[in-house]
Amino acid sequence: MNIKLNEIANKTVIVSGGKGSMGVMVSNFINDLDDFEVIGIIDPGENDSTFKNFLISDDLVCDYIFEFAPASVVNENIKILVNNDAKLIIGSSGVNDESINLLKNSEKGVVLIPNFSAGAAFQKVFSEQLSNTFKNVHIIEKHHSNKEDAPSGTSKDVASSLEKMNSEDIEGEYFAKTEENSINIYSLRSDDYLAEQEVVFSNTFEEFILDHKVNDRKAYLTGIEIVLREMENVNSYVYGLETLMKEAIDRS
Repeated sequence: MNIKLNEIANKTVIVSGGKGSMGVMVSNFINDLDDFEVIGIIDPGENDSTFKNFLISDDLVCDYIFEFAPASVVNENIKILVNNDAKLIIGSSGVNDESINLLKNSEKGVVLIPNFSAGAAFQKVFSEQLSNTFKNVHIIEKHHSNKEDAPSGTSKDVASSLEKMNSEDIEGEYFAKTEENSINIYSLRSDDYLAEQEVVFSNTFEEFILDHKVNDRKAYLTGIEIVLREMENVNSYVYGLETLMKEAIDRS
């Protein structure tokens, strides 16, 4: 049997939620990367798949498991996958506090990424800097109508990173209005959007808006590859794409 050297070195990956639109795109992308191979997916859906479909279990054998299951099942999945030997990459929305505690106490490499877009990572970094200058902030997040949770994990992530800020009410019809870290988050759900977020800073005399829009899910693939390339260096709990980006820059 002829075996190529790069096939021996491949990191093996299983994608949970592999039949969803994000899961299909990510599975195909990873499988085309050098040094990585998708050996299967986890998804009870009825759609056909290019990859073998595994039942979720704590004894699946691979290097990395990507979790892209819907918010309605992700927390039950985490209870199982956290006990697997494979390093775990969580990209699903709706991860609750109980699951986060499980991930933090895991004895393996785990990353929780609210958003794989490099632009979203920079939006968070810039928001933290702007919070030192402006007094007020609110967030408007807009997503497609099939998104189950509101507010989005990305908006909650940004809000939780901003300290000691005021958040005034704004007018308008919204799918949901919520509060995170005393910051107002306004959610819209419509097929007019894929994923958009405005972080609106203001004081008495001016307003500064950080506006990020994803026009195609392929925008997430840059972040997917960054995470995959960094996972070999991850041996504990890591939160946020921006954290991995900073660590990669520090090593360069």
